[in-house]
Amino acid sequence: MAGLARELALRIGLAARALPGPGLPGLMAALVDALGVPFSAAKFAQLTVGRLRTAAGGVLAEAPRAALREALGHLQGRIPVVIADAPAPALDPCRDGAMPGSIRVAVASDGGELADGHFGHCRAYLVYQVSARELRLIDYRYAPEPGAKSARGAAHVALVGDCHLVYGRVLGNQATAQLMHAGVHPVCAPEGGPARDRLRPLQAILRGHPPPWLARAMGTRGWVMPASGNAGLRLAGQPSVRALPH
Repeated sequence: MAGLARELALRIGLAARALPGPGLPGLMAALVDALGVPFSAAKFAQLTVGRLRTAAGGVLAEAPRAALREALGHLQGRIPVVIADAPAPALDPCRDGAMPGSIRVAVASDGGELADGHFGHCRAYLVYQVSARELRLIDYRYAPEPGAKSARGAAHVALVGDCHLVYGRVLGNQATAQLMHAGVHPVCAPEGGPARDRLRPLQAILRGHPPPWLARAMGTRGWVMPASGNAGLRLAGQPSVRALPH
């Protein structure tokens, strides 16, 4: 029973980390209201996103749905736990100009080479140089220590300010605005999983006809957007990406 209690405590801690606004106090209030105590794996298995959102007077109602799904995945043990002190992945440095037509992409990560991080609350950023045919992990940047919300967001934006795109499992409205103001294009990739798998659809776009703003970053002409077209970048299997101004 002690082992189970420790496992449930770990699940709750990871779930709270996926909910940076209400955090642990809000999550605990919702769990107590929705499930009662003591907690158990069987009770967590019956929980739904809808019940989490409405429990305890809606303390989690403002949390993004993707964040609630991630929290529920942790509570139910469906998301693998990454050891926090796992070594950083091996880098493949790239000299300036060595990959013509490439762009730089940051991926929010909580460990290893996984695209499982919440932008602004992740442990690190994987930084890739991406071209139509090549994909190199050129840097691994540890996130700054937690601080005030506004300062933390600005620090994370500054950390990826030299990148053209940044991927995150969750991207809040404020973070999106800060990134776009800094000229970094946000991409919401709630699927998580291996970072390289999340970037393959981007490579397919680079091999084809990238939208004008992306073509400019690559140093190519790209394609001409029809007057009625959508300037957003749509990646296969992912939602539309918010568009940058031309």
